[in-house]
Amino acid sequence: MAKLAVLDKTGKKVSDIELKDEIFAIEPNKSAMHLVVVNYLANQRQGTQSTLTRSEVSGGGKKPWKQKGTGRARQGSTRAPQWTHGGIALGPKPRDYGFDVNKKVRRLAMKSALSSKVAADEMIVVDDFSMDAIKTKEMANILSAVKAGKKTLIVLPEKNDVLYKSARNIEGTNVSLVNTLNVYDILNCNTIVVLKDAVAKIEEVRIMKLAQDIILRPVITEETMTGIAEKKYAFRVAKTATKPEIREAVEKLFDVKVKDVNTMNVRGQKRRYGNNEGYTSSWKKAIVTLTEDSKTIEFFDNMM
Repeated sequence: MAKLAVLDKTGKKVSDIELKDEIFAIEPNKSAMHLVVVNYLANQRQGTQSTLTRSEVSGGGKKPWKQKGTGRARQGSTRAPQWTHGGIALGPKPRDYGFDVNKKVRRLAMKSALSSKVAADEMIVVDDFSMDAIKTKEMANILSAVKAGKKTLIVLPEKNDVLYKSARNIEGTNVSLVNTLNVYDILNCNTIVVLKDAVAKIEEVRIMKLAQDIILRPVITEETMTGIAEKKYAFRVAKTATKPEIREAVEKLFDVKVKDVNTMNVRGQKRRYGNNEGYTSSWKKAIVTLTEDSKTIEFFDNMM
């Protein structure tokens, strides 16, 4: 695991903190980060620009001159695009610029952004950020003491109006919560200053998301429900998931102890689509057996 020094408000080292490799030490995926940043910026666009077409401008109801015999080009309206005060051809209209990005790509981009900051020594962990009152000067002194960059992102575990209001007037400084952290803000700063409690919260949230990428959903059938009495549960899992990964994901998602994991590939069922016949997609099934002293699973707890 990667290690970072934990600093106090004066910039002195007080301890070390270990970071989860699966969150802070992966190989950054540049294409995923680029796509998510483009998506973020596109979603910020209001898309309210608008121009008037020839059917929307006033006037132009009468044909300017007769069709033939004048020696001039034929015209049907004085509000055609080539006329002064005419409509605009192919001009912008209100539209939504936003688009969707695959959930796994978003998560990969977030892990890549965090890992890139750690690899570049641009992440600083601070033990305590508490302040008695709103003081911009005191916040500026703290950032200077920990050697934060010109553009700094402060990450807090929960809402704190004192810290937010103390930092908002400092040029180039932005404050974010763990649950509102995004790839654009991380990459758009020189230094990311994270409160020690926020690191644990980031790891908890991201590891839970990783587990949900492995355990896709429970399989609820008459056959699988009969196995619950023996603490056997069936899940649809990612095709590339291994047994150790499935074990770890189930334990993290449901806070249980897993005794055994068996997997099988389920072939898609035959289906008729109009005059054509085909098969639905094949998928991977995992049968998870819990230990005797483990609590039971409520299927829809912690599932998104």
